[in-house]
Amino acid sequence: MPETLKRYSLFLLINLSILSLFAQESDSLYYFSGQVISIEGEYPVALAHIINIDQRWGVVADTLGYFEIWVKPGNILNISAIGFDYLEYGVNGIIKDSLVQIHLQNRYYEIPEVAISYLGTYKDFEYKVINLELPDIGINPELKKIFKHVEVSFFVVEPTITGPASLIYVLFSKEAKAIKKYIKLTKEDKVKEKVYPRYNEHIIRNLTGLSGKEAYEFMEFCDFQDKYILSIDDYNLYSEILLQFEAFKKDKDDSENPK
Repeated sequence: MPETLKRYSLFLLINLSILSLFAQESDSLYYFSGQVISIEGEYPVALAHIINIDQRWGVVADTLGYFEIWVKPGNILNISAIGFDYLEYGVNGIIKDSLVQIHLQNRYYEIPEVAISYLGTYKDFEYKVINLELPDIGINPELKKIFKHVEVSFFVVEPTITGPASLIYVLFSKEAKAIKKYIKLTKEDKVKEKVYPRYNEHIIRNLTGLSGKEAYEFMEFCDFQDKYILSIDDYNLYSEILLQFEAFKKDKDDSENPK
């Protein structure tokens, strides 16, 4: 036999062997049909994920738990669903033209105990008290008793002193002091109403990312006076907040990492 013919015969034999092996490999693949069922209650598990680990492909079961996937004997199917323990299912042999039911164990999630407090931290409590909005229900009856003994002139910032008796009244009367204190608190409340929309925890969080206790600590660090907040525009106020934030971070870093 000529040398060329021998080489050709050998080449043909090798190719036929490869094709035969490939055909056997392809024939071993088949469509596996299954249904995912819950162990407790025997109800279908909807939208379970089935992944053939060996072949690296997967499918999602329908709402009744049915699925079909290409497999080979010995392949491992990883089956998972929300609310169930995941399962590794081994394909034993060739199972054609039949439906295999695969059962999943229900999973129970432990929820850790949490402490819920409406008031939160002391700083949260202090902030809520300061910014508490009370309904306008008119003047307290007890204050009315005080007002009836006081001249109208005492409701101005600087009371008019008409004589020695009025002066003594202004300086030493408990009723007059109570009224002055009431007027001062009322004015402070009105100032807070104007300040709060421009300078509050929400604005601090948006500008710096700080929230809760850290936000209040930063606001204490800034120590902005109400008059100052109301005297500048938003742009300069926010710029000052960002400058103070850099100083706040440096101060905190220095305190945590002393040289």
